[in-house]
Amino acid sequence: MMMFGLPAAALAIYHSAKPAKKMQVASIMFAAALASFFTGITEPLEFAFMFVAPVLYVVHALLTGLSVYIAASMEWIAGFGFSAGLVDLVLSTRNPLAVQWYMLLAQGIVFAVIYYVLFRVVIQAFNLKTPGREEDSEVQTVNTVSRSEQAAKFVEALGGKENITSIDACITRLRLTLNDTAKADETKLKALGSKGNIKLGENGYQVILGPEAEFVADAMKKLN
Repeated sequence: MMMFGLPAAALAIYHSAKPAKKMQVASIMFAAALASFFTGITEPLEFAFMFVAPVLYVVHALLTGLSVYIAASMEWIAGFGFSAGLVDLVLSTRNPLAVQWYMLLAQGIVFAVIYYVLFRVVIQAFNLKTPGREEDSEVQTVNTVSRSEQAAKFVEALGGKENITSIDACITRLRLTLNDTAKADETKLKALGSKGNIKLGENGYQVILGPEAEFVADAMKKLN
């Protein structure tokens, strides 16, 4: 799913975008698909459609379950360490417990076709507002800016410096503590590239960004 299914879903989302927004969506989907394919990190891609089109996540979950069932039934085994991307697959080929791991590649290609077709059909049939299909007035994405300018915009979208008490990051998320989570402007955060925002308890707040999360967090710390 990480190497084939989700990248195919990203392609379907790109092809479903409005012509005027295809270039913008292409850069986002390409980066997310690469992360999924090579490292198995799926959050940037999944959060691109999980909240705006939950039905696609249901489709994704069902296809993932079916894929695992088929692989387990046929005893095609690879295993993984960190996640199920290309890096882990290559390392798994040396695992003595791996059985017909190469068949997972064939299965992946078949599921890539299934993912692409189903995502395209569902997006069109339900007129889902996946990236690139939003109404023009819903969100205006900011142009490319320097990292410090980008960080300043994030601080502003999160309610200003006085509203942020701590800044941290993992591989794909900004992990923040805010005095008042209600001051976070989700529309502005989305325009800055957020794939989703999560409130944790009274003051915890996370912004799903993808691989650039750590760089943004470092720049925000310098501002604070």
